[in-house]
Amino acid sequence: MNQEITKSQFKNTMFGKFLKSYGGLIVVILAMMVFTTIINPVFLTGSNLLQLLINNNTIFLAGLGMTFVIISGGIDLSQGALAAFATMVLAMLVQAGVPGWIAILLTIAAGGLVGIVNGLIVAYGKIHSFIATLGMTTILRGIAIAFNSGYPVSIASESDVLQFGNGNVLGVSNVLIIAIAAFVICWFILNKTNVGRDVFAVGGNAEAARFSGISVPKTTVFAFGMSGLLTALAGAIMATRMYSGVPSCATALETDAITAVIIGGTSFTGGDGNVTGTVFGTILLAVLINCMVILGISEWLQNVISGAIIIIAVVWDRIRHKG
Repeated sequence: MNQEITKSQFKNTMFGKFLKSYGGLIVVILAMMVFTTIINPVFLTGSNLLQLLINNNTIFLAGLGMTFVIISGGIDLSQGALAAFATMVLAMLVQAGVPGWIAILLTIAAGGLVGIVNGLIVAYGKIHSFIATLGMTTILRGIAIAFNSGYPVSIASESDVLQFGNGNVLGVSNVLIIAIAAFVICWFILNKTNVGRDVFAVGGNAEAARFSGISVPKTTVFAFGMSGLLTALAGAIMATRMYSGVPSCATALETDAITAVIIGGTSFTGGDGNVTGTVFGTILLAVLINCMVILGISEWLQNVISGAIIIIAVVWDRIRHKG
């Protein structure tokens, strides 16, 4: 009896709840890391693990934005195109002589504006988010190509804006600092603010949320605005790390973001999820991709496996919520 009480008490502790939510993901991640290290010890080197985190930062940031949208009951397929658009905007602003930090802020603001437009179309135009953001994808790709006739726009190597994605503070990469800061802000918004609770309410039952006094349109616009801001931030980092704006980059960013979010436990039907799960979903996806590269798996098979993971994650989500 005492043992049962102890187990029950443990499950109700913060650590017990953490293990219940993410223990399975952690075990899978560790198992993949051990397996790959046995095949190729280079995987567990500090430099490889650090690059793994840095290189997947854009997926993580887009995933944070996607978490808001999916919890609210929508989907954002424009993230890849928006990231590419953001790389071009930043590069062209820098070439025009705009100071680095102002160029970055303007780029992020432009992404937020695109997200707000997406939200307005969905909320007030009554168009499904799948269709609205799919159309926005084509628009943004077209504009990104039109900026420089489809050619990349280079950023001079001496430009101070490059420190944004390549510099460090006390030996810690700026990219990791940005990711941690973005996570903390998003976690706080979703868990400690009224607008965060509104996002969950709208995704769980929009009609009930409306009757309880929540503005469903404003909440929807907010969720898409967050997705736009975070995706543009990811695009700004991409531009500084590529030393250029590239209109054809980030072609599968939204797919990777959706995969990370769903793997992390956010319900595809809305109303349930959290950004902590997105962290572990991103890590699992990053480790999986890195493992496949190290093991020499061809690119087409990597795509097949990634697609299969999305389907499995969605099916598991349906089974979990049915239970």
